[in-house]
Amino acid sequence: MTVANTLLNGRSGANATTQVSANGQSQAGVPDMFMTLLMAQIKNQSPLDPADPSQFVNQLVQMNQMQSSLEMLAELKGNALMLRELQGLALGGQVGGTALVATDVARLDGSTVEGRVTLSGEEGRVALRLTGADGQVTLVELGAQPAGELAFRFKPSEHGLAPGVYQIAVETASKSVPPLELAATIQGVRLPVQGGEPVLTLSGLGDFPASSVSRLLGHTPSSRA
Repeated sequence: MTVANTLLNGRSGANATTQVSANGQSQAGVPDMFMTLLMAQIKNQSPLDPADPSQFVNQLVQMNQMQSSLEMLAELKGNALMLRELQGLALGGQVGGTALVATDVARLDGSTVEGRVTLSGEEGRVALRLTGADGQVTLVELGAQPAGELAFRFKPSEHGLAPGVYQIAVETASKSVPPLELAATIQGVRLPVQGGEPVLTLSGLGDFPASSVSRLLGHTPSSRA
């Protein structure tokens, strides 16, 4: 019979009862709980088939390891919560600044659209492809470009683009699909009540987890019209 079986079978008697909290952790220390259950196990073992003393030692080691794991888990959760709060405070200082985020949706409101395309090689032609809710496609030509980061900006009105939501993608002469990032102003930072990483509200783009933001550009003078 093991200590665990003694606990589960409830044969420890009135003097050996140990209260267990809802999350499975004993309200007493592990050593005290072990000694209580050990005495109950010795009292209830069969005289004709006594338990091996080495089993008691192994059980004590296992329970100590379990307690250490629970304490480590609690410490990690506390550290994660503190880190999340510190991250939220740091991001809060970026409200009003500009961030780059990978997305394929742009909500045009008439102001200048800015972003970045990262080309893995030289391209004879690069263009932005915007598809409206009605399926109409508009191309914003960026011309031939060398490999590397290509920053772009354009005014929707100059391309006949009315305010609304558009799917946005990159077209290249090589048919490759380079990464596309849009720049947006950080309007707010939210810390989820149930935990998790902070969520940033980006102007014209919506809500994004902090990990999806590729770059924080800080508080730069706005060039939007």
